[in-house]
Amino acid sequence: MTDAVSARRPATLERVLGLAVVLVGIGIGAQKLGDNSFLTHLATGRQMFDNGIVREDVFTWTSAGESIVVQSWLASLLYGVVDELGGFHGLRLLMAVIAGTLAGLVWLLTSRNKSLLVRAALMVPTLWIGLRAWTERPLLIAFVLLALTLLVAEGRGNPRWLVLVGALWISVHGSWPLGLVILGARWFGGRLDRGVAGGSITADWRDRDADSTIWLGIGVLAAGIINPYGPRLLLFPLDLLGRQETLRHIAEWQASSFESTWTRAFLLLVVVAVVAARRASWQRIVPALVMIVMALLSARNIAVAAIVMLPLLAEGLPAPRPQDRRYTTAAVHLASLAMFALVVIVPVVGIRGPHVDMQRYPIDAVNAMEDMGLSPAEVPVVHQDFVGNYLDIRYAESAASWIDDRFELHEADLVDDYLALLNGSPSWDNVLDEYAPTAILWPSDRVLVELAVGTGEWTVAWEDDDWTVLCSVGAPACQ
Repeated sequence: MTDAVSARRPATLERVLGLAVVLVGIGIGAQKLGDNSFLTHLATGRQMFDNGIVREDVFTWTSAGESIVVQSWLASLLYGVVDELGGFHGLRLLMAVIAGTLAGLVWLLTSRNKSLLVRAALMVPTLWIGLRAWTERPLLIAFVLLALTLLVAEGRGNPRWLVLVGALWISVHGSWPLGLVILGARWFGGRLDRGVAGGSITADWRDRDADSTIWLGIGVLAAGIINPYGPRLLLFPLDLLGRQETLRHIAEWQASSFESTWTRAFLLLVVVAVVAARRASWQRIVPALVMIVMALLSARNIAVAAIVMLPLLAEGLPAPRPQDRRYTTAAVHLASLAMFALVVIVPVVGIRGPHVDMQRYPIDAVNAMEDMGLSPAEVPVVHQDFVGNYLDIRYAESAASWIDDRFELHEADLVDDYLALLNGSPSWDNVLDEYAPTAILWPSDRVLVELAVGTGEWTVAWEDDDWTVLCSVGAPACQ
């Protein structure tokens, strides 16, 4: 027994810092729920739990009944099950665990660097980005699968495990092609390293990165065929890329202006990566470069690029005081026990209500509309896309929404019509004539309110400082 105890790995300062990073990740994931996309994913999960796999749109009156592919079907189903068992408290606990796991994985991605000081410094901008980007969307699960993929490629674990990773990834989020692209870029970078070292770039093509790509691809292909939607799930990313005209109007698909602190934290990592690249291998430079370019073109790729850059940063940065990594004392041992206890206890007892933050949604306005007989579940109402996500979960299968943020579902004409109202374009009145809504639910400070009232065809039925409800003067419900 004594020999077994002495053989156990002692608590080190590295472990203490790693647990601290996990604890910060738990705090990020435990934030109040309220992301608009999450609301529709949760509404979809509830439908799946009650009625089985969702195969047609039940949330919008413009697309009601149309056949759909829920790209994140497994994540939505998970949300529905957890919601049924634990409500919003259970959902916050789930997000805390996922984000904490992700934080621990990104810490491991820096393990190639022997300096705890450098690794801790890299965690600061990475977790700051996570504070903004690690939201309760299914993309959070995809981040975990991405980090696992990189860890396996870096030498931790058997590449065959990536079959399971690929099968899960295609089932929880449509970003799975990025995994194959990143592994392919690592493989190509490894070929360049061989060429620089005087070897043949084409010889011995099979290596760990190649194996990782193959096994991840097998998992994706298998689950892309055997799933509730069949091969359509596998083809979903191609269909999405075919909607470039629609996607270019979505903020997260556009290039960032880098005016926020979290996007500037990404730029800081890019600058440091340029410095680190002088001492790093092409195997880590190439995938980082690919994702940096993609992140500069589309803000939604910033969090992905931050994760992919970590192996490059860990390899290329110097490692002062490497001996600190294994530093251990009685105090360090106590600190390790304390951090472990916090990691276990905080997610369980630290998450308290209220569990949702719905301040951005027009709850009072919708309540008033119900009192006036203008419920979105009973009369057609036009509104902004994120309001549609709120109506999705409030009215479930009643098809109460005009549009929500599922732009992969909506026709391009609907998106164009929505943008015409949003921007007060000259064709705004034609859009209203086409959809013939009974009411308009719109922010009070947007130009559409003034334009509609000015025609005399719309009257203010309710308003506060943030929202205005307009009613068509010719509609019976508005008399």
